[in-house]
Amino acid sequence: MSGPTYRIQVRPDFDLHATADVVGYLADLGVGQLYSAPLLAATPGSTHGYDVVDHSRVNPELGGEPAFQKLRGALREAGLGLVVDIVPNHMGVAVPAANPAWWDVLRRGRESAYSRWFDIDWSAGRLRLPVLADDPAALNDLKVVNGELVYQELSFPIADGTGDGEPRAVHDRQHYQLVSWRDGPSYRRFFAVSTLVALRVEDPAVFEATHAEILRWGADGIRVDHPDGLRDPAGYLSRLRAAAKDAWLIVEKILEPGEQLPRGWPVDGTTGYDALSEVCGLFVDPTGEETFTRLAGSDRGGEAWPDVAYRSKVEVASTMLAAERSRLARLVPDVPEAAEALGELAACFGVYRSYLPSGARHLHAARAEAGRRRPDLAAALDAVTARLGDPDDELAQRFQQYTGAVMAKGVEDTAEYRYTRFVALNEVGGDVSRFGVTPRRSTDRRRCATGTGRTR
Repeated sequence: MSGPTYRIQVRPDFDLHATADVVGYLADLGVGQLYSAPLLAATPGSTHGYDVVDHSRVNPELGGEPAFQKLRGALREAGLGLVVDIVPNHMGVAVPAANPAWWDVLRRGRESAYSRWFDIDWSAGRLRLPVLADDPAALNDLKVVNGELVYQELSFPIADGTGDGEPRAVHDRQHYQLVSWRDGPSYRRFFAVSTLVALRVEDPAVFEATHAEILRWGADGIRVDHPDGLRDPAGYLSRLRAAAKDAWLIVEKILEPGEQLPRGWPVDGTTGYDALSEVCGLFVDPTGEETFTRLAGSDRGGEAWPDVAYRSKVEVASTMLAAERSRLARLVPDVPEAAEALGELAACFGVYRSYLPSGARHLHAARAEAGRRRPDLAAALDAVTARLGDPDDELAQRFQQYTGAVMAKGVEDTAEYRYTRFVALNEVGGDVSRFGVTPRRSTDRRRCATGTGRTR
């Protein structure tokens, strides 16, 4: 890769045709490659593209294949490369009918050819879809229209031979169950977003089906969204590298202060949120720390940042991510307090996740801190920790996926909105506790840095 990379949020009102038309301008600026938002077919009307609904085609709302080829031709003529953003962790299901694979799973249940695509807890019974109003009588609003079950603006398929009778009776015969939006789903999701269902790309067949079109493009670079949500990030990245040997490969890995990218990952770097944090720190005067700390302390009753973060993570683990915690606890039926212990360990985890056997020290540190804060849970903490260190244990594998969600929702989306000592530091991948960075400490000038969800 040569020269700077310029990101364009390709979207329906600035599609691939419009993007192709500005390539000459980007070349005049000295740009080396264009970095695009996700380009696969997404939820109708999506302005971001991270809610893919069909991996087999370029998004028709962006101009489809003809517009994509127009962009590729313009880039080749101008001598620019193309970096594409891909989303291996999840798919969009806000409009069920727009996602052919999901629609088939809803219609056929476990018998669907696509049931293996999604990380569904079939042991929990019917597939729970949290779409209803928080009203016990919400199911009374169901209708059967044109052979589909309809709730407000949402439509759902009806399994063969189950469409006779009143709408509620039809609903009760489906492979899925509509529940309150406040209830958790029986599938893994992107953080707490129930309209983004998690994929099982650790399955080679799922990887192939969801990546064939992307790999056909032959992009010069690939940006991998949210690898920490995957069951086996290292295995996934190895498979992707083997399929895209010459691509510049970067990952959206959020590194905590002092944390290093896992050794052995076949990537060229991260999206550089930590580098952005250092650049931001250069513009923060360290001499102001005492004053701002005093002001923040008086505003929050003296509560320190570590306590704000811990309390927020515990809250998130036991509320908006309670469904995920319960799924974990069901894997430890012999420990009555397993759910609470798992939530405490996640709240005390100092990084987004471990990659066992690498990172086991973070689990041990979390156990020590959880024991300090909740000595009453010592027995349960010991019981679950003994299993969480085994990389072959499903509990450990799923817990690693869970801690990242607790960190993101608990710290980024909760604690950083409560602890407002100096909000410029409250950024994804930042370090709220570090007030300013000296030029001497910021020495690595070779890093990549891209915008976070907040800077965008």
